Amino acid sequence: AASDVYKRQPAVRPAIYLLLACLLAIAVYFPGLSGDYVFDDMQNLLKNTRLPIKELNLENLQAASFSSHSGRLKRPVSMFTFALNRYFFGVNPLPWKIINLAVHLLTGLALFWLASLIMKQYRRHCETSLPRAAETWLPLTVCAIWLVHPLNLTSVLYIVQRMTSLTALFTVLGLCFYMVGRSRLLERRSGWPWIFTGLFGFGALALLSKENGVLLPGYMFILELVLFRFRSPERTLDRHVAAFFGITLLLPAMLVLLLLALQPASLLGGYSSRDFTVAERVMTEARVLVFYLKQILVPSISELGLYHDDIAISRSLLDPPATLYAGLAITALMALGLGLLRKLPLVSLGILWFFWAHSLESTIIPLEIAHEHRNYLADFGIILALGGLLVKLPGRRLAPTLRLVTPVVFLALLSYTTWVRASQWSDNVTHAVYEAMHHPQSPRSVYAAGRIHARLALYGREDSIEEAFHYLERASQLDESGILPEIIMVKLAFLLDIPVRQEWYNRILEKLRQYSIDSADLNGLHVLASCQQGACETPREIMEAIYDIVLNHDSLKNGSTGKAHAFNSYGFYLINQHGEFRRGLDYFYRAVDAMPDHAQNWINLIKVLVAMHRADEAEQQLERFRAAGTPGTSDRDFALLADQIDEARNISAGQATNQTVEEKLE
Repeated sequence: AASDVYKRQPAVRPAIYLLLACLLAIAVYFPGLSGDYVFDDMQNLLKNTRLPIKELNLENLQAASFSSHSGRLKRPVSMFTFALNRYFFGVNPLPWKIINLAVHLLTGLALFWLASLIMKQYRRHCETSLPRAAETWLPLTVCAIWLVHPLNLTSVLYIVQRMTSLTALFTVLGLCFYMVGRSRLLERRSGWPWIFTGLFGFGALALLSKENGVLLPGYMFILELVLFRFRSPERTLDRHVAAFFGITLLLPAMLVLLLLALQPASLLGGYSSRDFTVAERVMTEARVLVFYLKQILVPSISELGLYHDDIAISRSLLDPPATLYAGLAITALMALGLGLLRKLPLVSLGILWFFWAHSLESTIIPLEIAHEHRNYLADFGIILALGGLLVKLPGRRLAPTLRLVTPVVFLALLSYTTWVRASQWSDNVTHAVYEAMHHPQSPRSVYAAGRIHARLALYGREDSIEEAFHYLERASQLDESGILPEIIMVKLAFLLDIPVRQEWYNRILEKLRQYSIDSADLNGLHVLASCQQGACETPREIMEAIYDIVLNHDSLKNGSTGKAHAFNSYGFYLINQHGEFRRGLDYFYRAVDAMPDHAQNWINLIKVLVAMHRADEAEQQLERFRAAGTPGTSDRDFALLADQIDEARNISAGQATNQTVEEKLE
């Protein structure tokens, strides 16, 4: 029997309740808006030299939009919004976070629309006795819970994860258009324009915001499988719909499998820079998915965090033993999702939705093991599944009370948790200390606390000196900590005129020999090399030994990005620190050969040639640069380089210059 709780409710005014839900979300996130940039924000937003634009025109926006190093498509839609952010608001993080929160609210409203469309079809095809008011109350509840869920916090307060929230927004809008179009087809009305707009319009925006947009056809398939079941208006198989999914889902899946079979390195080549294999990642992800599910259902502030590099890798099904149990639990849950297609459609839809949301980032792709923002759309599925269970609760006396009280209590607990967590993000010192306290085995968390105290020490806060070395030493001793803790200790010691310990250098060399080299290690190496121009006096034999290991490391042989980064770093070191232009130039050429589709590699090479007064050679490389068709370049880039080449021609080739290459690159 349908629940009496819906019948007792007054007329629903969705706009009022949606407004209240949005105001609640703003309130719980408000403390965190005063926070600073964190983690990858620096590299992607502040150190990205192509992101700032001086004039608002199409050419500049195009160059900035393709300035990201992330993803094969460069994520131009997301970068476009960041470029506008930088142009109108500068580097103050507050406006960036406010816009992130606005995108979050818009995504929540889009999810309300989607949930309403889902409930309408559920009531029409699966539960005809369900009161009409449920079509609004359940979506409102799901939307409100999703808006304040603490697992979504990093997609809002971690600025660069606007990439995640934007692709989610466009994905959800694409699904809404699919639902409208599919409903119209069942009513013998024109629906394909809606479906194609959802797939190719919003789908393209989602894909160009972040690669997760490629999952849109799969979400459409889940909605079709659970709600519409490939029915035509005559209740027979709709061959056009079946063909649609054959083309948009089955065919691409077959092409990916073929690519994986013929050229596995194109998808799996990144494992050369990881300390785990494909099998180990898949086994570990089973435990990670269980962790995600736990945080969706019972979030814990002490377990949530910006970094989850303290999750141990599963080396076998019994190492650790939780791997086997997690694998069995995940398999059972997936089977349950398929088994409940007819009995509990909403529960089935939510479970299948969760697993599909993780099919790209939590399977075989060689990404880092865990990040909370991967649940930004995935948790909507579990929240919807819980709503589906509430709808189907048996009994006339207790069920109505549970349907009313349970969401309210859950909403209150989630709101408080997110508010507390947002308060911890209110400034970088508080945030770093809490992260290190909650995740004492996380190298990144402990290192971040040391790094922030190092900055405070340089600003004159004496008690932070001891704290900085304390946290950095702790981070250095953790497994997979990389070389950043030692490098920051070396730099801090030089800047504070404290003796540099030889064991820090020894640890750097040992870690580079023992572990794979990732982007963080390469960034740290660049920090150490750049420091040589000022306060640092690391002996050259040590720097050469470090670069010798890095440039010949197995983990960089198959990775074009890391290889190019290492070549550029060594080239700058040779030229700026030792004035060895000829040797340094060779490494800039190598960087271009390793990664010719990255504009900055070409720009570095040409500007070094200009600094060496080799104008003819610089002009030849400029023509190669033009012909390469590198994404994100503009005529203005080429014109500026051409002007510098002309200027170099006017200077006598034999005239000495004391200007460093880095000064030329400004």
